[in-house]
Amino acid sequence: MAKVLFVYLLYLFMFSIHFGESIRWLSLQHSHFQWNISILNSNLGRGIGSGSKSICTIARRRYGFEKIQAKLCRRSMEIMPHIQTAATLASETCRSVFKHRRWNCSSILTAPYLTPDLTRSTREQAYVYAISSAALIYTMARGCSSGTLHQCTCANKATTVPVGDFQWGGCNDNVKWGIQFARRFIDNVEKSALVTRNKRNEKDEKMQNGAETAGVERSSIAAVNLHNNKVGRKIMSGSLRTQCKCHGVSGSCNIKTCWNALPPMSEIGVRLLEQYTNALKVLGNVIDSTGSVEILPKSTKKASSTQLVYISKSPDYCTRDERLGSFGTVGRYCNVSSIGPESCRQLCCGRGYRTVVEEKIERCQCKFYNCCYVKCKICRTKTKVYECL
Repeated sequence: MAKVLFVYLLYLFMFSIHFGESIRWLSLQHSHFQWNISILNSNLGRGIGSGSKSICTIARRRYGFEKIQAKLCRRSMEIMPHIQTAATLASETCRSVFKHRRWNCSSILTAPYLTPDLTRSTREQAYVYAISSAALIYTMARGCSSGTLHQCTCANKATTVPVGDFQWGGCNDNVKWGIQFARRFIDNVEKSALVTRNKRNEKDEKMQNGAETAGVERSSIAAVNLHNNKVGRKIMSGSLRTQCKCHGVSGSCNIKTCWNALPPMSEIGVRLLEQYTNALKVLGNVIDSTGSVEILPKSTKKASSTQLVYISKSPDYCTRDERLGSFGTVGRYCNVSSIGPESCRQLCCGRGYRTVVEEKIERCQCKFYNCCYVKCKICRTKTKVYECL
């Protein structure tokens, strides 16, 4: 009996660790892999059977690729540089949007080892899933339109009659193809987890109730992840806007050609921040076979296709607590004159702050003498910064 219980607990532990962690690929932001044609033609790209470690196998072990993602890597390795770019773009956008808040998206830097706030279905996890999905679509859509991806081309030209003095032309960002790829690379991991859960529940009907509940909660997290991935896709598909280029003698703009293109990712990040602020809490123990989640009974709102959802309450991120995934705000710079999230009152969580005078030494008032050298003065500037206690 004890042996059976040990095997089951080990099984449950492994299941909980690898259940639906489709964002571990974000660790590619730290990668220095050179994905090029020479790799495709070498033993590194031929799989384990060649006697050498496949670079995709290395990516799975080192950078947290799930099995499905590693297979897609081997089939379409020429796409991997774009996935690596997407990982960096998602991380940079997230950290830029949240840089003045208590949670400054530093959790994303620990991938492939995810902190608890990115595994318990919090608001922060919802945002990271949405921004990673959006960044992947962005890089793929731009790769199609720039010609650096050979699996896709420009999106179809708009069929609507141009309103104004211009004509449709150029190369549209292929968001549709980017969405299809994102579904294969990210969503399939979560869907596989849901299918696995359903099979295991059928097999383990006689297991203890507590263990069965844990499986249901994990599958609910996977369902929420799928929803938040979809939010990222919806935001991207609705973000296409018209960009134009003038033609004519001396830039007279007698002819104007326009196409549909995506805005900068910084704009997408801000749009998703609004959804983060208005995220809706859902039940964590009600899920159907399609992966749908149920809204809290007391809530009269319904989650829309562009609204982030979460299950667990987030930590306050004021103090360092590795069990919750909080790095704390001690030592963070704050704005003493602000009343927003970057203010010393909010960022320092009421602990107070200290004033630090920083001296910067740099060359200034540089002048050219004769023809051959530059002479500069040394300037010292002092600035006050405020650091949370």
